[in-house]
Amino acid sequence: MSVSTLQPLFKKELYEQYRTYRFFIALVIFLFLGISAPVITKLTPDLLKSLGGGIQITLPPQTATDALNSYLKNMTQLPSLVLILLAMGCIADERSRGTAVTVLTKPVPRSVFVVAKFLAYELTLLASLLLAAAGAYYYTKQLFEALPLGAFLLLNLGLFIFLTLSLAFTIFASALFRSSIAAGGLAFGGFLALALFPTLNSAVAQALPSVLFRAERVAQLLAGTAPLGDILKPIVIGLGLALGLIMLACIVFGHQEI
Repeated sequence: MSVSTLQPLFKKELYEQYRTYRFFIALVIFLFLGISAPVITKLTPDLLKSLGGGIQITLPPQTATDALNSYLKNMTQLPSLVLILLAMGCIADERSRGTAVTVLTKPVPRSVFVVAKFLAYELTLLASLLLAAAGAYYYTKQLFEALPLGAFLLLNLGLFIFLTLSLAFTIFASALFRSSIAAGGLAFGGFLALALFPTLNSAVAQALPSVLFRAERVAQLLAGTAPLGDILKPIVIGLGLALGLIMLACIVFGHQEI
């Protein structure tokens, strides 16, 4: 794969995201989700009291750990859907409009075409997640107490890999279909599978990055008692799955009629 060919395509994809406001949409949504987690956690007891209608509601004091769990819950739900909506047409739409033909006749290898799109959206994901994490960490520190930085960074690495899986499946779906709606439907099915399979099989659950976000594993990470193997296994497997999906997308797109 030629870097000299990849670089201009990568820049083109970044400009396309900038021109269509996809980059800013991702930044705003991720930042909102990051900030809202500790804020809502702090306000929840008062909100329940005001809505109780005279009924006495007693809650345990909210902590920084509660804010962190709320943040993780936020970031494993809506962000995947945002990535699907933003990226589902990245290849499919170019095929349906005929613009992919113009690019690929320069000539540009089809694998470079796919990888450039993936890397551009991966950069958007990284920037958005960093912004969300910074907002969540800052407001958790202001409203509760500072979280252990190492554990917080490790959990965000898990989030990055978890969301990369959703993105990679979306790129694969977009390479498979000429319709962005069909690609989005398949990508949403992949998102549901990623969310549901761990609840059906314990072996699958232990192998996916989502295992890092379970309350008991979060508590272990914050206390520094999580076994190293239990941390590395889902991270390595998640990276391998994402890489495999992108390789599969390159192979599929290489055999598609443009």
